[in-house]
Amino acid sequence: MPSFKRISSRSPLTFRYLRYRLSSGRIILLPLIHVELESETERLTTIGLLDSGATLTFIPFEIADILGVIPDKPKFQNVTTAGGIVPFCRVRIKRLSLLSGGKIFSDFRNLMVLVPSRERDLPYVILGRDTVFKRFHITFKENIKKFVIKHHKSVRK
Repeated sequence: MPSFKRISSRSPLTFRYLRYRLSSGRIILLPLIHVELESETERLTTIGLLDSGATLTFIPFEIADILGVIPDKPKFQNVTTAGGIVPFCRVRIKRLSLLSGGKIFSDFRNLMVLVPSRERDLPYVILGRDTVFKRFHITFKENIKKFVIKHHKSVRK
């Protein structure tokens, strides 16, 4: 497994929206960022959606399964989402890292995340306000399909 180098999270980072293909074949642009997820036994790189409307962070069932973090008998609880009421279970992952240019600029360790049931799986990681938005100021520039991430300690008041 590759180990990513680290870069400073104090300088503002600008990202382009990434293309995402819907099941209909239509392509849309979304504020997606590369993330690395790690459990005690596995590590993988994928994409995550910056979602200012999400209170918590979610990972797809398939990814949680690969990481080996789903308990043998998961306890699912109904959670109200934009898509309706969906059953989720809480799991802990060792690390979630944000990547820029293949380098880590921020880590969230020992993180509790929600995982949907296999039947209601997600297409990508959803980064909610409990992680990225607590540490960074994020500016969405819809007109140019870019977003800027600034560490809250580097933003002048």
